[in-house]
Amino acid sequence: MTATTEQVWVGFRQRLLDYIRVRSRSSADADDILQNVFVKVHLRLATVEDETSLTSWLYRVTHNQIVDYYRKQRPIPSGTAESLAVDDEAADDDDTEARLAPFLRDLIEELPDRYREALILTEIEGLTQREMGRRLGLTTSGAKSRVQRGRAMLRDRLLDCCRVELDCRKHVIDYQPRIAEPVPEDCPCAPQPQTT
Repeated sequence: MTATTEQVWVGFRQRLLDYIRVRSRSSADADDILQNVFVKVHLRLATVEDETSLTSWLYRVTHNQIVDYYRKQRPIPSGTAESLAVDDEAADDDDTEARLAPFLRDLIEELPDRYREALILTEIEGLTQREMGRRLGLTTSGAKSRVQRGRAMLRDRLLDCCRVELDCRKHVIDYQPRIAEPVPEDCPCAPQPQTT
């Protein structure tokens, strides 16, 4: 691969930062995570075999750094059990969403092309709906409509196999299989085979 870390920084820094900001708790966290991403990029860029897979590799590295960043954080003792319980819940939310994320990506891949492309550009690559609309030649209202329909289709497909529990911030805190129905084999709720 011929791209350098500096070229990747210039070409992707703002897009990756936008992607991180949507998924992080503060601007300071987003800056820290972006720095971690580019340390990883600097160390591993040579392992990317061709430039066509660079974008997806960068977003995968970025997603993993977001998950790792919040997984490694420890609650700060403040002397009250209540504040520690809230921090523990937030960590559990991150883990639950991280376990569900790969399955959601698979569900997005199963959507019709126009909705899959809209969700990949906005939810995975971090473009705004307006930017996505410009890229696809859509009006802003057309772009918003496509994203909303794609999200609705994704939600319906997920709810076909799982019961999902959200907190007040709309973060996934738990999911379970729908007991009355057979659980699809690739569902995140499907019982995992026991390994010995």
